[in-house]
Amino acid sequence: MPPLTGFFFLRDRLFRYVWLVAALLSGCAALEPLPAAPPAAAVIEAFHLVGRVSVRYGDDGFSGAIDWRHGPASDEVLILSPLGQGVAQLTRDGSGVTLVTSDQRVFHAQDAESLTEQVLGWRLPLAGLSYWVQAQPRVGSAAAVHRDANGFVDRVTQDGWLVEYSGYREFSVGVLPARIFMDSADLRLKLAVDEWRREP
Repeated sequence: MPPLTGFFFLRDRLFRYVWLVAALLSGCAALEPLPAAPPAAAVIEAFHLVGRVSVRYGDDGFSGAIDWRHGPASDEVLILSPLGQGVAQLTRDGSGVTLVTSDQRVFHAQDAESLTEQVLGWRLPLAGLSYWVQAQPRVGSAAAVHRDANGFVDRVTQDGWLVEYSGYREFSVGVLPARIFMDSADLRLKLAVDEWRREP
């Protein structure tokens, strides 16, 4: 075989070999499983959450701060004005739900949703909120859960509410959404979480 012909022959064989190896490697890469979605974490039964809340209902609105201590059988929610003054304090225990306004009027009902609508003009979905702030659907009620391309929950539809999430962050209790948007009929709630702590 002439030297030049031999060169082209070897070049062609080398090219085919490299192409075959590349094809095999790319085929192996294509067969690798996609990263698994983050597993659903256990629901935190008792926590202390501090953040900012914005409410839009009809032509009215409110924005301020929220300081919320939640336990399996109790809740204490303090809603503050932007200047840090108490607007309402909501307490849930075995006897029902009590709401105290800034002028010390006291109201009582069996659920937070009807009580806050009656007194404040907008419904605080307390029954589902302790789950939704953890990007999980409320137990005992049908729900649709949607995850983004990375496997994180970005939308929950449940109990007439559309709950959307953005800005997951690492808190002391784990990775949780820092911004939560809740829509129901003509009511829109926005919650920006600044601090998460697990309660004993």
